[in-house]
Amino acid sequence: MHKRKSAADLAYEQLKDNIVEWVYPPSLPLREEHLSNDLQISRTPLRQALYRLELEGLVLKRQNGRMIVAPITLQEAREVFQVRERLESLVAREAAEHMTKEHLYRLEDVVALMRRAVDTKRSDEIVKHGEHFHHILHTLSSNETNKRFLQQLQNKIDRYRRISGYKNPDYPLQMPVDEHEQILQLLKEKKTGMEVEEAMRAHIRRSLVTIEETIAQYARRNGGP
Repeated sequence: MHKRKSAADLAYEQLKDNIVEWVYPPSLPLREEHLSNDLQISRTPLRQALYRLELEGLVLKRQNGRMIVAPITLQEAREVFQVRERLESLVAREAAEHMTKEHLYRLEDVVALMRRAVDTKRSDEIVKHGEHFHHILHTLSSNETNKRFLQQLQNKIDRYRRISGYKNPDYPLQMPVDEHEQILQLLKEKKTGMEVEEAMRAHIRRSLVTIEETIAQYARRNGGP
């Protein structure tokens, strides 16, 4: 029997999704009155949700006590993806050691969906299917500490990944598909964990370059340097 989610949990999930999905853009003021009306929730659980998001770094409290959606910065993107590179590369190595036919079939299906998204020029779908690809690899890892750290970082990872897929008109549609396909091919050929790990590292480094370019474009369009 599933435990019913509290009002604070529901508010947290809705606010988190709106921030990660860019419904609420960076630096947007988060006024309790407006949020309470939008989410149809009372102030107390709303404040609990905002406090939780503040602890996770998705919401920022200003000196005047008002809340805003946390800004995006090049420094944070680099820090997040440097950590992600280390964690995901370990997952990739372990996935190579524990890969099954069933998981290969699932990865093949995801890559096929990514190719279809290229044909329809849906960069947002490419990003989401890429996230699913990584999630499948995560299920093969037995390193619970690694997975826990990745989970704690996941919202920020997803937020920065979304900017490249949602806000960059020059998003390189084919490149992420090719990179995931390369990782899949290495897994199918039963290459060593080290080879798969290196392919994953290269993929995440290249994705960071795309994100850095998009953040610079976003800053210029929104009055940044």
